Amino acid sequence: MFAQALRERKRCVTAHWLNTVLKRKKMLPPRRALHFPVAFPPGGRPCSQHIISVTGFVDGDRDDLKLMAYLAGAKYTGYLCRSNTVLICKEPTGLKYEKAKEWRIPCVNAQWLGDILLGNFEALRQVQCSRYTAFNLPDPFAPSPHLVVNLLDAWRVPLKVSAELLTVVRPPPKLKQNEVTNVQPSSKRARIEDIPPPTKKLAPELAPSVLFTGFEPVQVQQYVKKLYILGGDIAESAHKCTHLIASKVTRTVKFLTAVSVVRHIVTPEWLDESLKCQKFIDEQSYLLRDAEAEVLFSFSLEESLKRAHVSPLFKAKYFYITPGICPSLSTMKAIVECAGGKVLSRPPSFRKLLEHKQNKSLSEIVLISCENDLHLCREYFARGLDVHNAEFVLTGVLTQTLDYESYKFH
Repeated sequence: MFAQALRERKRCVTAHWLNTVLKRKKMLPPRRALHFPVAFPPGGRPCSQHIISVTGFVDGDRDDLKLMAYLAGAKYTGYLCRSNTVLICKEPTGLKYEKAKEWRIPCVNAQWLGDILLGNFEALRQVQCSRYTAFNLPDPFAPSPHLVVNLLDAWRVPLKVSAELLTVVRPPPKLKQNEVTNVQPSSKRARIEDIPPPTKKLAPELAPSVLFTGFEPVQVQQYVKKLYILGGDIAESAHKCTHLIASKVTRTVKFLTAVSVVRHIVTPEWLDESLKCQKFIDEQSYLLRDAEAEVLFSFSLEESLKRAHVSPLFKAKYFYITPGICPSLSTMKAIVECAGGKVLSRPPSFRKLLEHKQNKSLSEIVLISCENDLHLCREYFARGLDVHNAEFVLTGVLTQTLDYESYKFH
């Protein structure tokens, strides 16, 4: 189909190009490597042997490079270590660049990766080529013209747009100055901070400290008003939360941190009925039940809460979590700590791991990683140590169980 489209001089672009056009509100020819279809079949991974890091790029440019690395089949790391095989630089400066030079890791520009996506697989062996070590390019994401000449050919043919279609897509005339006065501004994002603090005062032990998850901001604003009328308060953190209000089981940070520490997870109806009674009522009839999620994850939320109340799931456990983990390291740390665990800031040595494994009086150390970070775990694998993916923690806290088999890397 792609070959046929080229023969018929159709404009072949990607969803990334469409996204750029929609953002700019203007249709322009593709001008980044990501705007063109890749030059290899689905499942092709020309960079499968590479572990790529980047430096000097921020925001959208950094995101584009992550996507380019993924499309090329490479692993991407936000950090640089000796296992990295390539560093993509915007400029030949910075700590990562200096370390890459010290560790003899090739430093290239973004065009190197763009050329590979567009079919120049010789670039894989040309990391030292002057073409890819020039860092003064006006646009490092611009495609090499000779690689996209066929794809740009169709853009030289003007589009034929009927008068009828033009009338449909033409924007409406702008309102005159005196016609604008009655136009209401779009509603701003509801903020809890805009709501007056509670007027009713309850004793601290009687006042629920609440978190909400899974709701639109406007809904939360309405619930908070009811909470304040009754004398409750918003929890500063999951650790201080007594009640989590949700309409279904979700794997949000709030839910996964709160499930280990809250007394109750209830539906919004608990607030509604409490308001009718002008006091906080018993939670038992309003406990969250989500049959679909409980079947999906093979657990009972009620049983999970009971287990969490008896003893923290990760009590007396240390975790080493590699830096590229998803969700982020800070999120994983919050979830682990709410469940009673502690996160190590540095990778433990094999000697330390063995010591903690053999001596039952010492805390267990659990290793958590992800596909892109497995190169950091080579020593652990070589010594026969188990490394688990993030689900050991995420599904573990949801179900309040320790599953040492299901989430191991093999």
